[in-house]
Amino acid sequence: MVLLKKNRVEFILLLVGCCLLFFQHSIAQISNETQMMILMALVCIVGVPHGALDFLVEEQTQMETKQVFYIKKFVAKYLFRLATFACIWVFPVIAFSLFMLISIFHFGETDMALLLKTKKHGAWLYATYGSFIFGLLLLVHLPQIKANLPATMNDMYQTAVFVFVEQFRYYILGLITIIFSATLVYFYINNNLIINGIQIIKFVLLIGILIMLPSLLAFTFYFALWHSILSIRNIFSYVTVHNNSTKLKAVVKKFILFSVAALVGMFGLYYALTMFMPDVNLLLALLLTLSVLTLPHLEVMHKMYVRLQKN
Repeated sequence: MVLLKKNRVEFILLLVGCCLLFFQHSIAQISNETQMMILMALVCIVGVPHGALDFLVEEQTQMETKQVFYIKKFVAKYLFRLATFACIWVFPVIAFSLFMLISIFHFGETDMALLLKTKKHGAWLYATYGSFIFGLLLLVHLPQIKANLPATMNDMYQTAVFVFVEQFRYYILGLITIIFSATLVYFYINNNLIINGIQIIKFVLLIGILIMLPSLLAFTFYFALWHSILSIRNIFSYVTVHNNSTKLKAVVKKFILFSVAALVGMFGLYYALTMFMPDVNLLLALLLTLSVLTLPHLEVMHKMYVRLQKN
């Protein structure tokens, strides 16, 4: 019962995923338009706002390291990193590759950091786990993803790399799975990973949900629900454990302000993109926006997980 209570959030999310699977496969297939509406709604309600708590995380980290937190300095540095990564999109291949690497590490760290007993080789575990999750989201659903992206990306589909990935996607996913499985065995043998029956059940259910849901719903479930809500839980655990004296009213005020700013920026970027790419669709615009937001968010969250592991 203690283990179930400790993992309550994860099991609630997995129950939601199973309900989506049941509806999709037994009642009625959810149209692409409806999937996009669900994705956008949850990104706006949970996905983007979970990054708006970065100020709270950074404030806690600064306090622990005996530094003074200045909100204006934090915002200035945050915006500078956003602008820097946005400029990198002038070179799309480099920007997309960097975004993928950052996201792989970030997803791996969010899901696995608190299961590690020590930080030794932690980066490798995060990388292999994140690669496995991305493999499920991208390689399994590659045909659907290809159909949902705009015609402006047709040139990319003809490149040798994309053709190779499309042709051998299951072999690539198999290799990623083997590497990740070997990594888990290594960490388990060296007694550096908390693995029990509950963890295994959660992981199997998560894999099944990501494979069996349609591409947009799978991404929605993992990013907007699983990743975002677990991040929010970890953030408040971080603040609560270290007895942050920040007043709730001030936190809520800043959270709302940053959430609104992030959402305005997201939709502003979308309309700016339509001026330069007339046939850009909402999915591609969302991908570009999230990529810009990910870099500064990863830095703040990484420092948080390092502190959590130390304590």
